[in-house]
Amino acid sequence: MQFSAVLMRPLLVLALAACGPSLAERTAAKLRFLPSQIETTWKFQGEPRNAKVRVYADDAVRALPHWKEDIAEQIDTANQLLQPLVGLRLAVESYKDWTRNGTPDDALRELVQADKASDVMWVIGYVAPLEAPSTAMSALGDGQPLGHHVTVRAWNEKAELEVLAGRLPDAKDPDRGEVINAHRRHKEAVVLLHMLAATMGAITETDATWIQAVSYAPQQSTFSNRNRELMQVAANSRVSEDSDEVMAKKVSDEIERSDWGGWVPAAHDAVVAALHNAIEAKKGGKTFAGVPPVAMDEFKRIGELAKQGQIADALVELDNLLTAYPGNATMHELKCEIMLAKPGVGDKATRAACARVAELAPGDPTVHIAVAEALIRTGDIAGAREELVAAEGKINNLPTGAAEVWRRVIGIYSGLGALTWTDQAVAKGKLEHEPAALANATTRARYGIPRGAKFVAPEQESALVSEIRAALQLIYSNKFGPAERTIAAADKKWPGAPGLIAARCDLSFRMGQFAAARATCNRALAADPSESWALYLLGTLLLRDAGTTPDGITKLKRAIEVDPELAQAWRTLGRVYARDGNKAAFEELGKRFQAKFGQPLPP
Repeated sequence: MQFSAVLMRPLLVLALAACGPSLAERTAAKLRFLPSQIETTWKFQGEPRNAKVRVYADDAVRALPHWKEDIAEQIDTANQLLQPLVGLRLAVESYKDWTRNGTPDDALRELVQADKASDVMWVIGYVAPLEAPSTAMSALGDGQPLGHHVTVRAWNEKAELEVLAGRLPDAKDPDRGEVINAHRRHKEAVVLLHMLAATMGAITETDATWIQAVSYAPQQSTFSNRNRELMQVAANSRVSEDSDEVMAKKVSDEIERSDWGGWVPAAHDAVVAALHNAIEAKKGGKTFAGVPPVAMDEFKRIGELAKQGQIADALVELDNLLTAYPGNATMHELKCEIMLAKPGVGDKATRAACARVAELAPGDPTVHIAVAEALIRTGDIAGAREELVAAEGKINNLPTGAAEVWRRVIGIYSGLGALTWTDQAVAKGKLEHEPAALANATTRARYGIPRGAKFVAPEQESALVSEIRAALQLIYSNKFGPAERTIAAADKKWPGAPGLIAARCDLSFRMGQFAAARATCNRALAADPSESWALYLLGTLLLRDAGTTPDGITKLKRAIEVDPELAQAWRTLGRVYARDGNKAAFEELGKRFQAKFGQPLPP
């Protein structure tokens, strides 16, 4: 025989009464002492999606009895709400021992550094319990909009029982342990849900019985419908593996779709600002978010103080601001930039301030480039190179604006005259047709430093080019003795450098030693067949001798091919065509010269 629920309820009451009044009273008392059931009337349409999570437990948490079982129980409790609410089911991939060095307040930052969450939806870190119990959600854990990491402070049973005094069964009551466990499980699960929801853009709620309230309460059982809608958009975005920028746009659009009075206004503005900053940061070529709107005026004022040279005042105000926003990478970046100007990059405090930016935004190249430029101004090229290499490894993290950042790095290398480093950055940035890349090729051809040259280290390429230029300038000034000494000294540093051999060819040419010049130019071209100055000089020498004009023309054409900026080769070739009456060749060369240099080719 089957009984309906209506018929069964009186039977249950009769059964309890038959067992004696003590059992009925105990059951009623236990129900009064228990926290609210975490649940929702909403029903997600579709199959639940697994949300892989990795759990970290610090030393203090692992010292607690049954810590792993307790965490698993809390996650199961959270799933009882998340699965029907937004169709997510937390699935623990693994548990990790976590040895932290910082304070609990730094736990979220340490967790981000310890695990990039590249293969899971969330990394959850359980941190040492609070010494004194608290209901403030900000003290019980941490989680930021768009984050893939959350932290939860573990349950301090002794302290929590003091708070629960008067709200628990009598110490001798056999149900007391079950009620205490229910409170522990409820509080930990609610804090976990609150932090996960924060990463999905949920906004602090005004009703104390909602999970996203500013403080924990045993009466909390679910989220407001409006926050559920935000979490659903974010959950779908996470399952689709959208970028943070795309997710930020979707959640921001959902917030703006309909205003709601149940959100705390300041919290609403902070979340919207974080989402908009994430979107703008991607557009601006950064991986970290900007300054909250409530702090923007003060942030701008600090920047103006720094520009006016009031460095000490700017840093005092900025440190005060950082007290309120200790994890804001943009603010720390401003501190780094101010200190790079004064007291300078050589100051230990300056380097520590800049290192902090790299800690907070480990995937962003910005601070490395700023430090590199400061080091270059002090002449520390080796240190600058280290920073730029670090930056290069992060530029492609930027979903937009990466090409501009590569151009900035390429420009720095070009300014240093570092041909190899420029070429490498050009290749990494896939900017082979950029003006800087073409200019680098011209420099290599003009001064005889082919790619892969063994006679000069990359960090010495600029010095070699400078020595070649100095020698040529002395030659053009008819200071042949000093030119010879300059070439000889440079040749000891970089023996066999084609550019130095070409400079010696030019010296012999200017001194009227044409046979020696031809031999020397041929030696330069044997070392580097694309040495444009040697090609030009040898072509000019060949045109002086009867019967060698075709060879001379070939050399000049080759010089123009490898070094299109070598106007002397164009003009010399034009004079040969004009002298020989080759009108068609002259006109064709003239058209190209006009297009290249914006002026007529002289006859």
